[in-house]
This record gives sequence, structure tokens and C-alpha cells, in this order.
Amino acid sequence: MTTTVDQSYVFATLDELEPAPTLAPGAANDGRQRFDVRRRFEITSFGVQAFRAPEGVEVVREHNETFLGEDGQEELYVVVNGAATFEIDGETIEAPAGSLVKVRPAARRKATAKDDGTTILVVGSTPGKAYDPAPQEAADAFAAYNTGDFETAIAKQRIVLEKRPNDAVARFNAGCFAARAGFADEAFEHLTRALEINERIKELIASDEDLDSIRDDQRLATLTA
Repeated sequence: MTTTVDQSYVFATLDELEPAPTLAPGAANDGRQRFDVRRRFEITSFGVQAFRAPEGVEVVREHNETFLGEDGQEELYVVVNGAATFEIDGETIEAPAGSLVKVRPAARRKATAKDDGTTILVVGSTPGKAYDPAPQEAADAFAAYNTGDFETAIAKQRIVLEKRPNDAVARFNAGCFAARAGFADEAFEHLTRALEINERIKELIASDEDLDSIRDDQRLATLTA
């Protein structure tokens, strides 16, 4: 059970944390779980979360941390229990419980569970920059999205944009949520602003199925021309 003493520390076991909503819309239910350690412990100076997966499932899904050309996080992966096979820029590392693996932002990485219940703690932050955590409403928006409540998703994302008006990805997500909710005009407003901030948003617009409802609208072709 979580215990606090004079607000000076928080104690909890990972098993006490409820799995958090996935941040990957449309991801398959393969038994992988995410635990939002940072929010549970109200950490604001660095990112930290944990993932657990059955044998054969990617605990850490393949990615790098230089999304759309922007500076990304360097990450430290701690294998808490079980064992995982890491693949980093074509190299394979066998990582039993107790292993620590640090990965540079641009490196392509993934980790596959070798045992049921393999759990990896991930700590990250962007070199040379103060940590800037996403607002709680961003997680709330994805949680609503994953239940098909698109109107709540866009309502939450509007609050995110009030707090982070120049975040290209937040704008893009707002465009997706608005399109899903049937708010085409609002979707185009967000997508237009996202492209003004980062032209590489075109890469996401071209293939994201969340925009299928407006795919035949001439305004979309104009945006990506």
C-alpha cells in the first residue's frame, strides 16, 4: 500500500499501479501493459514509466526518440524482472533481470520479452533541456479515444492546446480527434497549424487512418501538396 510521511516520500510497489491507457491509438491488445509511474508519483523533472508483457511480445515497441526531426529523449531501460532481447540499430543484446541499457535518442530500438511478465522500467529526458511533461489532459484524451468517445477526446485535447499551443504533435492529435468526432472544419484548423509549426506533420497526415473521414476533402490535398 502506498504510504506517505509528512509528504516527504511516496512508497508503492509496481503491482499496486493500475495499467494506464495506451498512448498508441489502435494498438493491438497483445497483453502488454503500461504503468504511468511519473504521474502516480507526481514526478516533474524526468520521464519514467514501466512496461510489462508476456513472452514473445514487444515490451518496448520499436521506435526512436527523434520524432519528426525534433530533439528527443535519451533513455535508460532497467529490466526489473524476467528477461528481454533488445535490438538496437541492428545489434542484439540479451538482458536478464537487473540489466541496464542506455540508448541514444536517434537509435532505433525495441525489446522483446523472453519470459511471461517481463517488466522494464524506462527513464528518460532530453539532453540539455528542462523536462516538459505533457498535461494530464493529454492522457485523458487518449483514454477517451481508446473507448471510442471522440467528443471527450477532442474536448480534453483542446485543454492541452491551451497549455501547449505550439506543440505540433498535440495539434496533429487534435486534428485526428476532431476528424473522428465529425468536426471537419476544426480538424483542418488544427492540421493547418500543425504544419505551420512542423512541415513533417505531412508524413503523419498521409497515412493516419484517423483522418479517413476527411481524406476526400480537397482541403486535405491542398495541405499536403
